[in-house]
Amino acid sequence: MGSTGEVLQQVKDTYANAVIVDDVNGFDNVLVDTFVSRIEKFGLAKEDLDLKMASSTRPSEGSTQTQTNTFAYLHLYDSLKLYALAVRKVMNKTDEANQTAAVLDGHQIWSAMRRLSFDGIGTVVSGSNTGLVQMDDLADRAPQFAAFFIAPNREKVLKMVQMTTYRIPNCDGTINRTGCYDLKLTDVMTGFWPSENGAMPPDEPVCGFRGQRCSYTVEIAVGATVLALIMLILLLWLLRRHCQTRALNKMPWRLFSDDFRLIDEEAARSLLSIGSSNTKLSNQSIGGSKKHAILGVNTHATYRRFIQKQPLKFNREDMVLLTAVKDAIHDNINPFLGMAFNDKEEMFILWKFCSRGSVQDIIYNKSMTLDEKFHAAFVRDITLGLEYLHLSKVGFHGLLSPSTCVIDRNWSVRLTDFGLATMLERWQKEGQIQPYKAEEEEEVVKEKRRGSKEKSCPTAFDRRGLKANYNIYCPPEMLKNREQNRRRRMDQSWIQQSVMRRQAGDIYAFGIVMYEILFRDLPFPRNVDLSGQFVSLFLAFNWENLLNYCFLRRKERGLFRE
Repeated sequence: MGSTGEVLQQVKDTYANAVIVDDVNGFDNVLVDTFVSRIEKFGLAKEDLDLKMASSTRPSEGSTQTQTNTFAYLHLYDSLKLYALAVRKVMNKTDEANQTAAVLDGHQIWSAMRRLSFDGIGTVVSGSNTGLVQMDDLADRAPQFAAFFIAPNREKVLKMVQMTTYRIPNCDGTINRTGCYDLKLTDVMTGFWPSENGAMPPDEPVCGFRGQRCSYTVEIAVGATVLALIMLILLLWLLRRHCQTRALNKMPWRLFSDDFRLIDEEAARSLLSIGSSNTKLSNQSIGGSKKHAILGVNTHATYRRFIQKQPLKFNREDMVLLTAVKDAIHDNINPFLGMAFNDKEEMFILWKFCSRGSVQDIIYNKSMTLDEKFHAAFVRDITLGLEYLHLSKVGFHGLLSPSTCVIDRNWSVRLTDFGLATMLERWQKEGQIQPYKAEEEEEVVKEKRRGSKEKSCPTAFDRRGLKANYNIYCPPEMLKNREQNRRRRMDQSWIQQSVMRRQAGDIYAFGIVMYEILFRDLPFPRNVDLSGQFVSLFLAFNWENLLNYCFLRRKERGLFRE
């Protein structure tokens, strides 16, 4: 220490950022200064305390050697006082005749010093308890220590921990050869230690310095079990994924051109012997005309043919959807028979044939009389079919209109052409397929020959492609999405719609279909081309706030299970 109490630079360089355990007054000049001020009253100076040094070789004032000599006199004072108190204690217990012998008996003096406590020079000169002298069970002085931190950027040391002595109960130093005293540590500085709460760490970690006091068997067993379960679950998931991928790669919905043969409408009528029926064959479809085919031995099917300009490649999402469409089985669902592609530059989509046409054929046929029972039956069957689709892996219809509600020989309505509209539209946009124009022109000629015997049918899809008057069955948010996809470049990804929004779109279309069933007309003016008006109307108007209100706040267009 320097003359003013500062830490010398040599100490900073040697013990920078170190913790030093020393006497409680080891870095404090209070005792020395107070002691010197008291002896100066008797005409003594600090330099006079070193009796071994000559006057010519006395150290300069404030030097470390002078302070050390002063501390030696402080301890000398405490030692003389301890001896005097021990002698007095022995003499008080001995009669006058034996006092001289008792004082010269070292064992008695040692015994008198055991567990003796008195105020040393520190208490006398400073008035604090820093000079308290406590003797242990072996007549050694119990130390008064403290921990100090040497900060390189501070002039004085920082007292961190105060160490006070306390006697261990039920302890005999003569038996166990210890002083029967221990140290109690108390924090002086808060937040100094690098622990969670900033408090002083324990003397030894709970598990010991090498972890020898703790057993981690339970933790290791639990961790190994959890890890094994995670690996097992991951393995099962990978195995299931692999099996699903193999099943998808088999493409159970794929057909080849040798699996079916095409027949014309007359052959189909002759096959079914329905020439005298009051209904006609359904020939309205998505992107081209429905024609007839025989799949296998005697499965009557309808097909839609497309010109395939590029080899079709299916991603996992496409194959999962096609497999789900193939697996859809319900009394009100028309079976999907399969798809033929990458063969002779043509693509065929086959659905099972329903002999009584579509709901559109029935409700716009002037010769047909429909009562409330028919209305209720049609609505009920469509509702059950949509409910099944919404709860199945398909998740939605996507193309609901009267022309996609076909009627079988038992007058049950079955939903057809579901799940594939977006896929076909994307392929047309990418230039992979296009409608088969020869059959389109043939159907236009046939439509003109029919004349006006039947009320004009507003078809969901005209003979020119995938859109046309289907716009009236498509909700505004879906129209906006479709128009955005139409305007996107070929190198841009396709904007997908969520299943929840597609289901809501089915409910929108179902409302219009139900209106047509009840009133046998569209809810819009007739003889007006709606194909372009709907798109321009919905794109010109900002529907964002309205859609957020409908879908995020009030579910006015709910799901079928609701």
